[in-house]
Amino acid sequence: MELKNNGKINFLVNIHYEFRESLTGGILALHYLAYLLAEEGHNVYIFCKPQYPHKNIHTIKSWRVKRMRGKGVHSEEAEERAWENFVYPYKNTVAIYDQDILKNWFNCKNVTRWILYNGSQNIINNWGEDDEVFSYGQQENMLKGIKKKTKNLIAMNMHLDIFQNLKNKDRSGFCYLLHKHTSPNATKFFEEVNATNLSHWKTVPNHRNYLNEEFNKHEYFVCYDQLSFWPQIAALCGCKVIVMNTKDNPHSFYNYKITPEQYRLENPLKKYGVAFGFDDLQHAINTQHLVEDHLNAMNEINLQTVRDFIKFWENKIN
Repeated sequence: MELKNNGKINFLVNIHYEFRESLTGGILALHYLAYLLAEEGHNVYIFCKPQYPHKNIHTIKSWRVKRMRGKGVHSEEAEERAWENFVYPYKNTVAIYDQDILKNWFNCKNVTRWILYNGSQNIINNWGEDDEVFSYGQQENMLKGIKKKTKNLIAMNMHLDIFQNLKNKDRSGFCYLLHKHTSPNATKFFEEVNATNLSHWKTVPNHRNYLNEEFNKHEYFVCYDQLSFWPQIAALCGCKVIVMNTKDNPHSFYNYKITPEQYRLENPLKKYGVAFGFDDLQHAINTQHLVEDHLNAMNEINLQTVRDFIKFWENKIN
């Protein structure tokens, strides 16, 4: 395959899995970034079927050669892959890798390292000196070990056309999602309050509509993942949201010493309608009415980070 040379940037986005194959927020963010770059008129190449099809997104066939179990984010890439041969114009092609990729797989001159989550220091230390680092926000624990000044790049589809507050006056009870950093005491707590477990949402047909309905049924939503997508969405749907801040999971590496105010500064999407711990619940109640306007404004800010990312590379290449 020969990549285009039409005056636009060729973005090689290192995605090898469809969302249905690897149901993670990172994979979805990569797919949505590919779509937004294509929507801005550039040539985008990925290595699987796109989650968000677009005329400017093209697929390069890819397959797994080897799986290195026990490695991954702890030391080096978790797998070895191969792809069909392709050639590209050297000057105006940009590779985009997430934080778990150590090497420059496509041997591009222009390299973006996109930090979506906490990466391994071993991997970070081996990136190229000229690699440009962008991050999915400015959370302190996510940027640990990053020596370069990072620039924001946030590609988040909040589906604001689906998730809405239906003004249900009969809300009651708790609902929750279990994901990363969950407390070992969580199950007991949720049983005591007879909470509804929504953790199976990925297996439900029309899962966004399902979650919208559940968030509109319940009064409270609880999760343990400080960086989760869902707290602000549950707040948008009218829930009183609590992100738990108790350090009792020995495998969690989040900073539990930060104040609710600092948490909101590092996580601006959760500025309103979200409590950082039960002691902060009144803040969520007092600011719940501000969530919708805030998320609409944040959506525009996020889209601007993508435009700024494109402008950065246009200026650097030219």
